Order: sequence, then C-alpha cells, then structure tokens
Amino acid sequence: MDNIFFSPDIPFVSFSASHWWTLAVFFALLVLVVTLGRRLNHRANLWLARVISLFLPISVVIFFWLHEVNGLFNYKVDLPLSICNLFAVLAPLLFWQPNLKRFEVIYFLVLCGTFQAMLTPDLYHGFPTYGFFKYWIVHGGLVLLVTHHLFAFNLIPEAKSMWRTFIWLNVYVLVLIPINFLLDSNYLYLLEKPINPSLLDYFGPWPFYILVCEVLAMGFFALAYVPIFIGKKLFPQAATITPTTQQIDK
Repeated sequence: MDNIFFSPDIPFVSFSASHWWTLAVFFALLVLVVTLGRRLNHRANLWLARVISLFLPISVVIFFWLHEVNGLFNYKVDLPLSICNLFAVLAPLLFWQPNLKRFEVIYFLVLCGTFQAMLTPDLYHGFPTYGFFKYWIVHGGLVLLVTHHLFAFNLIPEAKSMWRTFIWLNVYVLVLIPINFLLDSNYLYLLEKPINPSLLDYFGPWPFYILVCEVLAMGFFALAYVPIFIGKKLFPQAATITPTTQQIDK
C-alpha cells in the first residue's frame, strides 16, 4: 500500500509539532470529559464511559488487522501484553460498571504508566500513520476513562491501594515471564534491556534493573496519590460521599 497512512517508514519524533498538537488535543478532551463527568447524570456518564471503553479494543483490533495486511505483525512485540494494550483490549470489562476496588488498581497503573508513555512515547510510527493513531487512542483513551471515572462516579483511591496495585503488578510480571520464554519475546523488558538507549541503562545489569524499577514503581504510585491526597484535604466533603449500590458495584 502506497498511501502514507499505511507507511511504516515515517518516524515519530518526541516533542515535535505532531507530538505537541496531539497533547493539546488530548488535554482539550480531558477538560471535556471532566466537565461532562461533573454535569451529566449517572446513566449518561455510564454510557459515555462504555462508548469510550468499546472504542479502545476496536482500535487495537483494527491495528492488528492493518499490521497483518502490511506483513508487519510480529507476535514477539505486537501482542497486547504490555499493560497499556492489555487494558485497552479489556477496557469494556474494566470500565463497563464502576467498581472502586478495581478502579484503584487501574488508577495507579494508568496514571503512572500510560500517562508517562504520553509524555515520553516509546513510539516508532509518526503522523499520520495508523500506528501513530492507535498509540494515542489507546494511551489517551485510558487516561480519559480513568479521569472520567474519578470525577463522574466519585471513585477515590485510598493510600493502601498503592500496595494492592503493587501486588497485582508483580503477579502480572510473574505470569508474563514464562510467556516471554515461550514466545522468545521481551514484553515489559523482563528478560533484557531494550536495544535503544533508555533509562534502564542507568539501573544496572539484569536482573538488578528490574529491582530498581520495583522501587521506582512505588515512588510513582506515591506521586499519583498526591492529587488524591490534596483533593481530600481541599474537598473533604467529596471524599466522604458514599455512592449508592444502585450506582456503583463495589
């Protein structure tokens, strides 16, 4: 295919015009979903979240199909086994019905991983290729869903949920290690560092850089809890609201 949309040869450049414009569009959408989350009733917010959650896996499936059509699909790197892509595929299950305990884990993983991936993208496909759009739809869509849930359904994580998230993250890592061996892949860079230069180069050899990342994960979780902590101090009345069982499945 000669169309530029299908080209695999257009590189992405961090903090280029396309990056800044994409972030600008994302923040505009973020303001919109926060506004809608505060103004719409519960039923309307529920369906807004469901529509967005359905859009994410559809985008991933279209990406897989286009990648296969172009002869570029590689199961060693393209399967939805990173946390961002996994959450995108499972989005209808994760966000169909608001659930506080589930949301607490998703909140920390998305805010610490997905949002960071938007600021410093690990992206090889530039604008206007389908890989570029898939990347931003997945990452931006997850952050929009989490932010919408936070404001629309008053789902407020607790400090102890950072440890719950840390446990679930490590459970997934333990599941992913044998999958990496089976596929001869390196999802989450659990078996070796990425070929391209990265921050992991400063964290020592394998497996020590993984241990450093474990410590950093808790640090990022703490940073993600800061706005929740401040919000509880500034708006204590909101933090004490208990959603009814008709509204939120706990």
